[in-house]
Amino acid sequence: MDIRGYETGPIAAEAAFTSDFEIPADLPVQKLVDMLEIERRSMDIRPGMRHKYTPLRFDPAAGTPQIGGRYLFDTWENVLDYDHFTGSELEFEDGVKFWDRPFFLGVDRHIWRVTGAHDFTPLATTHHVNRFERWTYNGDAADAARLLEGAWPALRDDAGVAGAASAWLLHQPDEKQIGVLTVAARTAAKTPGEAASRSLDALARTPSPGRLLPDALDATQVFDWTSLILAMWLPESRMLGGAPSSYPAAPVHPLPTVPPQEPLGT
Repeated sequence: MDIRGYETGPIAAEAAFTSDFEIPADLPVQKLVDMLEIERRSMDIRPGMRHKYTPLRFDPAAGTPQIGGRYLFDTWENVLDYDHFTGSELEFEDGVKFWDRPFFLGVDRHIWRVTGAHDFTPLATTHHVNRFERWTYNGDAADAARLLEGAWPALRDDAGVAGAASAWLLHQPDEKQIGVLTVAARTAAKTPGEAASRSLDALARTPSPGRLLPDALDATQVFDWTSLILAMWLPESRMLGGAPSSYPAAPVHPLPTVPPQEPLGT
């Protein structure tokens, strides 16, 4: 996979967007993957998107598929643009706004200020599973922002020592929420299915960098999902003539069967 333009180290991103929701159990994963690849072409052209992870997991009790998005944007203005575009303009079915689609069940979406984000290892080859956690907190949002800025170096270094491929620390001041995303590589195993299972279990069992959130925040965890990365949208790679997307969960989950996007300049 010819993925271009994503370097390791600190990520220059001011904003993030996350979504989480369920989809019907009878929606085939192949159809879902093809939909992601086709719809990406109308969505990853929005200004300022660095990349998107599409997580996929299955509720451990009910088996319900759970999906969503984890995006980074260069500026707050551009994440607001994306939120408005997807919420008020985008339609893939006539008269139905994107987030109102009947097969998107219980959509929970947020826009975030990025306190810090760092890729420790190459996105192109080592980003396979992710864990997204959210906390609510008490107190003043400006004070929380300062506390998170101070905590970020320790959270970042802890994630790196634990072997993370990437880590983000996010703040939603209006909702008084904190988000932590950790990404990890695939764990070695004899079969792809076993590797996927072991990778999910390993990341879920790794102590979260969120345990280092300052006590003064009085943070309460409200969300914790560990998922395979079904798809990555890669607009920076696309703009450099490289792959526009990748599907790290293959071959456990299928690759798209739709015609590939024409390279830039053709």
